[in-house]
Amino acid sequence: MKTPSVGTAEQERKLVELSADILALTNEAAVLIRRGRIAYANPSAQAFLGQDCTGKTVAAIFGADIAGAQAPSFIASATIGEKPFIVRVSRMNEGNVIFFTRPEPVPAILNDPFLCSMRSGLMNIGMSSERLREQAEEHGDNAALTALSSLMRSYFRLVRVTANASLVLAMSGDGFAFCPCRLNLSNFLITMTEAVEDLIPYPAVTVNHGEDICLAADPTLIRQLLLNLISNCLVHAEGCSRISISLTDAGENVILSVSDDGKGIEPEQLPTVFDRYRHSFEPSRMGAGPGLGLMVVRGIAEKHGGTLLLESRPGQGTTVRVSLGKHLSTDAELHSPGMSSCLREVLVGLSDKLPAECYTEKYMD
Repeated sequence: MKTPSVGTAEQERKLVELSADILALTNEAAVLIRRGRIAYANPSAQAFLGQDCTGKTVAAIFGADIAGAQAPSFIASATIGEKPFIVRVSRMNEGNVIFFTRPEPVPAILNDPFLCSMRSGLMNIGMSSERLREQAEEHGDNAALTALSSLMRSYFRLVRVTANASLVLAMSGDGFAFCPCRLNLSNFLITMTEAVEDLIPYPAVTVNHGEDICLAADPTLIRQLLLNLISNCLVHAEGCSRISISLTDAGENVILSVSDDGKGIEPEQLPTVFDRYRHSFEPSRMGAGPGLGLMVVRGIAEKHGGTLLLESRPGQGTTVRVSLGKHLSTDAELHSPGMSSCLREVLVGLSDKLPAECYTEKYMD
């Protein structure tokens, strides 16, 4: 994270004092960064970091991912004092300002009875639709088959929403199922992207990686993480013609990056990208899903001992970087996903964007 150059000691003191006067007015925890260190922390920030936080480095408090980010403004997740936080960085003339807050609590509507009812209803819809499809095929009723394709697309969209909502609920308690196994992440990404390209030939999806990277990870959660990120590119990145996925071995962590070349996100919108339901109640975004995707991605990254960082430049696109810890261990066998199972997961994960024609016998069987 770069900071503007500094002048004399007196100029530096005046800049810090000016910023302190402004940051002291907000109830949100905020710190001013100069030369990679905390120059001022407002009272709310001191409540989390301690009164002796001034002078400490960004890397020591917020982590190396945030310290090394190059974008002028971005949002990320971080663990501070063993507690999760949402961190927002803005570049100002006086230096970088870091705002940080605790994640939102899970809404009361997301409870086990509610989700249990949803899952039960979806199971009945799925089985009934399958029986109707068999009857329509037997009688050669193409009109009914077309209608059922649209119905199944809606069914898979609800499955995706329920899956994301279930994870959001699990993240708030002790019910987060985590089953790591030895995973060749490079091959896993290639298989998943081939399944995506089989269903969506445009925009192009490419995977860049060096040598095979293996680590202990939960393949079900990693699959959902990846599909949520690709879905975000397809649904929200207007003008996107290319989605690039890269994998980098960063020593103690593996960095999974998903980038698009869409219109990007305006700086004033960055603070809310991790908020649930952000898109649902805007009339122009009613078809864009409930806004739980990035919240789930953050939870999955943290479960793997990592973080999430999003940076965007208007007119150039958006990049999401997920760090996954390599310190986890497992005795489970190496996981190798098959193409058929990947296709079905893609039908769920990208149901906000896939056309109804995808939900036909070719892919459903």
